[in-house]
Amino acid sequence: MPLSLLLALSADEPTSGERLAVRFGCTRAAIAKRINTLRESGVLIEALPRVGYKLAYRYAWWDESILKVHLNGLTALTSCFVLNRVDSTNIWMREHISQAALGEMHIAVTDFQQKGQGRRGREWMSLPGRQITASIGLVSAQGPIAWVGVAIAVGLSLASSLRQLGWPVELKWPNDLWLHGEKLGGILVEMDAMAEGPSRLIIGFGINELLLDSEKQLLARPVASLQDMSIDYDRHALLAVLCSNLIQMLTDFSRFGLVSWRELWPSYDALFGLLVSFEHQGEWREGIAHGIDEQGALLIECNSEIVRCHSGEVSVRINT
Repeated sequence: MPLSLLLALSADEPTSGERLAVRFGCTRAAIAKRINTLRESGVLIEALPRVGYKLAYRYAWWDESILKVHLNGLTALTSCFVLNRVDSTNIWMREHISQAALGEMHIAVTDFQQKGQGRRGREWMSLPGRQITASIGLVSAQGPIAWVGVAIAVGLSLASSLRQLGWPVELKWPNDLWLHGEKLGGILVEMDAMAEGPSRLIIGFGINELLLDSEKQLLARPVASLQDMSIDYDRHALLAVLCSNLIQMLTDFSRFGLVSWRELWPSYDALFGLLVSFEHQGEWREGIAHGIDEQGALLIECNSEIVRCHSGEVSVRINT
């Protein structure tokens, strides 16, 4: 992705193709081709006839030096990386921490994720510069038992951070971030662990910052973005808050587990009392959602019994 070309463009004043061609030592046709490639990837660029090119959105591309300033003071953090271009921050992080030492914790963020994945292998749409796309990698001496329910705590940490900053975020079990009944972001927690440890934990999350109405209409479900609400924020500072709180949560979780976080769940539970359709032991059933158990499983009242849903699909059932 030609980031240097993007940095040469402004949201305030158009820049001519001729000027860009001189700057990058190529033809105007080559500039036009690169601009089209960027636009096809989701970058919002206006092409003004006989005037030039102008960003149609005030991008604040990730800057590693700025992010490190915001993250300064997090003693638990080993390193921070801004990736220019990557298939998936989770895939990159998995490889990066494969040889990391016990106790190390790393953060990676990108504006250009090409093949993001959600839960159950679904594709996750990542729009350049208009989504917070990051992964945290942790190498823990503890085995996987110590991390049971951590995906719930990750969702609660992110949701509570956003709520404190003004976004009334809820959670759709297990950890989809919802804003006003629409999906704001997704979380993918992966682990590579030995029975007695160590555990290599990877937490990936994507939070929409801006989606056009035309882009929303292409998606299979209603989606939201941070800029649907008139809340001013700096994305570097926001990411630092999210990661700082996640790091504190991970430090506490390794000692105390889900207990304290489970108490917060009712305040964020978007499904409680709703009729849901869920996948259980290979079949689809319906029932009323009743919160989570001590391990983070979804409790569903179904035919006068409580069913524990540990994984699988859950959707709100709408009667018509």
